[in-house]
Amino acid sequence: MLSILLLILLFLTLWHLVKILRAYHQKQYELILTQENLQSYILESGSSANIQVINQSLLNMYSGVGQSLAALHIQLQVAQKLWHLNPVQAQKSLSEAYQLSSSLMDEVRCNVKILGQVDE
Repeated sequence: MLSILLLILLFLTLWHLVKILRAYHQKQYELILTQENLQSYILESGSSANIQVINQSLLNMYSGVGQSLAALHIQLQVAQKLWHLNPVQAQKSLSEAYQLSSSLMDEVRCNVKILGQVDE
C-alpha cells in the first residue's frame, strides 16, 4: 500500500514538474517573440525618424524652389513690361532671369543627387 502511495506521489510530482517545464518553455517562447517584436519596433522607429528628416529636407527644398520660381517669374514679368519701353533694361532683366534659372536648376540637381544617395 505504501509503495502504491509513493508511486502515485512520484507520478503526481513528475506530472507537476512536466507542467512547470511546459509553462517555462511557453514563457520563454513568448519572451523571444516579444524581444523580436521590440527589435522590429526599434528598427521601424529609426526608419520613421530617417523619413522625417528626409521629408523636412524635401520641404525645405520645395520651399526654396518655390521662392526661386516666384523671383524668376517676377524677373520675366519685368522684362516683358520693359521690352517696348527700354529694351536694354529688358535684356538685363532677362539675363538676370537666365542666371536665376541656371542656379535654380543646379540646386535642384544637387538636391536630387543627395536624395538619390539617401535612398541607396
